[in-house]
Amino acid sequence: MSKIGISARIAAIMEAAESIDPMAVRIHRLPPALRARYEAWRSECARIMDEAGDPAAAYEAYLDSGTWGTPDPPRDVAAALKLQGAPFLSVDMTVRDVAEVWTAMVDA
Repeated sequence: MSKIGISARIAAIMEAAESIDPMAVRIHRLPPALRARYEAWRSECARIMDEAGDPAAAYEAYLDSGTWGTPDPPRDVAAALKLQGAPFLSVDMTVRDVAEVWTAMVDA
């Protein structure tokens, strides 16, 4: 098979993957330096989550302290991956308020 044929097949695979998981494709396409910074950030997040025990315990720790959590990604990584901050939800919000936050996040 020629190099052109292989390149065309890889492009088709990446296009299909992008429709299934666009974030995975963005991560795959990061330049090596940014990919290393992304991997370091993900490792630190995984370490913090592992210390909590399980996702439920991590969430409970966050609710108890109001400040517990994983670090924000490096700004250059967040920009390259088009990451957005998590929306703020409070216990006094109505279902309509939460729906508006969700809609704004999805439409962004």
